[in-house]
Amino acid sequence: MDYESRVVEPIRVIPYGCVQFTFYLGERINSLGSNNDSSYKDQAVVTGQISSFFDVVPQGKIRLITIVFKPFGAKPFFDFPIFEIQNNIIPIKDINNKEWLDLENRLGDCVDNKSIVSCLENNLLKKLEKNTLFNSYSSINNERIMLAINRIDDSKGTINIKDLSSLACLSDKQFNRIFADYVGMNPKNFLRIIRYQSFLLKLQNSNIKATKAVDFLDLVYDCGYYDQSHLINNFKEFTGYTPKEYIKLFSPCSEYFSM
Repeated sequence: MDYESRVVEPIRVIPYGCVQFTFYLGERINSLGSNNDSSYKDQAVVTGQISSFFDVVPQGKIRLITIVFKPFGAKPFFDFPIFEIQNNIIPIKDINNKEWLDLENRLGDCVDNKSIVSCLENNLLKKLEKNTLFNSYSSINNERIMLAINRIDDSKGTINIKDLSSLACLSDKQFNRIFADYVGMNPKNFLRIIRYQSFLLKLQNSNIKATKAVDFLDLVYDCGYYDQSHLINNFKEFTGYTPKEYIKLFSPCSEYFSM
């Protein structure tokens, strides 16, 4: 992203089910209301799964490159349970991993976007090759979580945890623990995020800005909600707005299902 503005205008960040690695090449983005420090002061940071909204303020010349991991994709690159960074933005230096620190230094020496992407790809591929995750018992859990995520995507978040546990050949307790370790939050919260992201997808595909109207009742049961009140409360928890308020301010877009 390349962005330059002298106008202070908050941008709403909403949960969408993925962990991110961000490398800043310009000014940092000030963050308001998240569980981390008041601003992204470091050049390289990892953002864990977020379970609620917060606002950021880009001001000045913002230039950054971000890796958005698939829900199960961050685990092979970090040697700690991913849920430990939930609702936090962690500087790479705080991860206490020499390989990540070396990568941050190498990225700082890159001169353009192409060289940065090449550096990222080469280093992450090397980390993946060295990781024993796919050559041990843990690889079985990796396959289980990938299978569960694929089923969650297919169901748009409407499948229940017991069915997911059965699919993974695990007890509910085992599945909850392994899922949080790999994905960064428990499956119940992840399913809720994917369900509201599927609602955003339906709004996105309905061309709501052109029609200027939408019958939410038609979408309530399609997205797995009990009733309209359940949908509104869930949506407001994750975005800070009711669906009608959100539509007036933004063009609906599901980041999760648009990746």
